[in-house]
Amino acid sequence: MDLSNLVDPEEEEAGTELTPEMQEKLTKLAELLLPNWEFNVLSIEVIQGGQMALVWKFMTDEGPKCLKRIHRPEKKALFSIHAQDYLAKKGMRVPGIIPNKDGSLYTKHGPFLFVVYEWIEGRPFNLTVPEDLQWMMRGLGDYHTQSVGYVPPPATPIFSKLGKWPKHYIKRCQQMETWKLIAKRFPEDPFCQLYLAEIDPFIVKGREILDQLRASHYPEWVAACKKKPSLCHQDYGTGNTLLSEEQIWIIDLDTTTFDLPIRDLRKVIIPLMGDTGVWDHQLFELMLAAYEEVAPLTPEQKNVMYIDMLFPYELYETVSERFGRKNDIMPEELMAAFEYEKRKTEQLSQLL
Repeated sequence: MDLSNLVDPEEEEAGTELTPEMQEKLTKLAELLLPNWEFNVLSIEVIQGGQMALVWKFMTDEGPKCLKRIHRPEKKALFSIHAQDYLAKKGMRVPGIIPNKDGSLYTKHGPFLFVVYEWIEGRPFNLTVPEDLQWMMRGLGDYHTQSVGYVPPPATPIFSKLGKWPKHYIKRCQQMETWKLIAKRFPEDPFCQLYLAEIDPFIVKGREILDQLRASHYPEWVAACKKKPSLCHQDYGTGNTLLSEEQIWIIDLDTTTFDLPIRDLRKVIIPLMGDTGVWDHQLFELMLAAYEEVAPLTPEQKNVMYIDMLFPYELYETVSERFGRKNDIMPEELMAAFEYEKRKTEQLSQLL
């Protein structure tokens, strides 16, 4: 019985609220898959079904467990599955993977891989509470240091972004230029008017940052990390961390990759500051200090981090929402993004 296409991705994306029909479909899918594992399943609950990652909580006589459909392509999924198994067996606080009856870490059904994890009970962290932020940053430092030594099994494709930042910058600068062409097609649109009036200095700045990165410690650091890489989570935040019994647990490693650890720092700190609309240097120092309690950075490494943080990521994301994802973004939001990038540049430039 092939139920690989039981769930229509377009139907999944239609909204976060699952209809009774969708709940029933997802429950049937779990019932089909779970016999691949040695469990006495007592009940099944759909936890997440609104994105490509499907998550079920099921109760057994051994306690609650988690069934998940990995939303990454198979080659990248194998890299993250084995990384999580490595970290769990090493004692890192990530959910342990429970092998199926064949001893495999996953079961393939249709084009997707399904994995069963230990279920972690805990509370999410609150980004407005300094103590919670410190917990999270120490946990991130632990993730980076504990992941050194992970070697994917033979024939498993390696997922790495080491050395790829220059291409990353170039692509975004080119995209911001392309969005100018789109904006020119709507000369009466206030958002487009503002974008055209203000964007050029930020594109120029993006290219300058590329030159700074190439002239920094970045190439040497990349070369060293290729010999002894560590993992970046890439989606670290309140949705993927839990406080359980006074310990931080890190979940959802689907997008983990080899890269410099400061990629995660930038992806945590910059959006947090962007949400407030200001660059809070005291908060920045608090987060960095907590991280360095576990994973100290050299002055040269910090310099690379400051350079990377200078790139107008938040501005890029704001404009992408309008021109890329076709969402309604008000001109006021764009102006706030421009102002935030200016304040961020002033603060970070003092640290370089």
